[in-house]
Amino acid sequence: MGIFKRKPPEAKINDSDLTFFTGSEANDFRAIAREVFAGMGLEVHVHAGHAVDDSGREFGFWNVAVACSEQPQSKWRDVIRDHLQRVLASFEAPDPFDVMTPSEVLKRTFARLYDEASIPGIESYPHREIAPGIVQMLALDLPETVAVFNHDNANKFGGWEALGRQGLENLRGLEPEQLEILAAPGGGTFNALLGESVYTASRALLLPSMAEELTGQRVQEQLGWLMSIPNRHQVLWHIIEDNTVINAVNGMARFTALGYADAAGSVSPHVFWWNGTSYEQLTHLREDGGLAVHVSPAFQSVLESVAADS
Repeated sequence: MGIFKRKPPEAKINDSDLTFFTGSEANDFRAIAREVFAGMGLEVHVHAGHAVDDSGREFGFWNVAVACSEQPQSKWRDVIRDHLQRVLASFEAPDPFDVMTPSEVLKRTFARLYDEASIPGIESYPHREIAPGIVQMLALDLPETVAVFNHDNANKFGGWEALGRQGLENLRGLEPEQLEILAAPGGGTFNALLGESVYTASRALLLPSMAEELTGQRVQEQLGWLMSIPNRHQVLWHIIEDNTVINAVNGMARFTALGYADAAGSVSPHVFWWNGTSYEQLTHLREDGGLAVHVSPAFQSVLESVAADS
């Protein structure tokens, strides 16, 4: 069902890895990054989306490149240098899992959502898939960075189940930042929770109770809800109530494509539907780079149900 036929914004971007840059801008960024590394005494092999030093340490480009894209090119060198200094400081700091007490660890543990493909060697870390391509992991919140629990660290502090419960509880304790009710093209609305916290998007784990708390909307179990997580600072949802669900899918798909392409901490460009037991992916990439919506028999039943009630 091709209800979303226009190409998303990233289809116009030239560079295939740093999609918010043109090819020329991305090459300029990589060249400047190489010079900054060299100026700090590091010889690196520069790849399209990361650099690797002689000791095998990998430095991802996405987040710092996003920061550069928001500044004139004359400031890129300073932005990259500041970022690299923070990363190197985190490498040299004591392992927080060795120096923090169990009570400190529990206070700082959060459930966090990641793009599964962005985590090298993900089998080394406890995780679970919450939607196609999106995984829940355990994050230890630190003043300047976030550390992810590996299996040994998770076992040391109580295991996946106990830490996961604590991580969700700590998410619930965060204050909501900016709630937007956005108009969908053609009628209806969808909701967006936006914030500076790196855990904003992870609050998707609190649906549907979060939706009721923030908007008063209750889920009809037979209909479910829509959800998308463009990046770590945004989570979108729509509680299905009537036939504006199609408009909501369309509007969320556009918003999600843009948020995925031009922000730090990208998670997923897709829109998902909660089918009663799990999240089902609705949007899919076409060969031409656009997005289309796939309607399963179960989602078709929902569409027919809300159409009959309209």
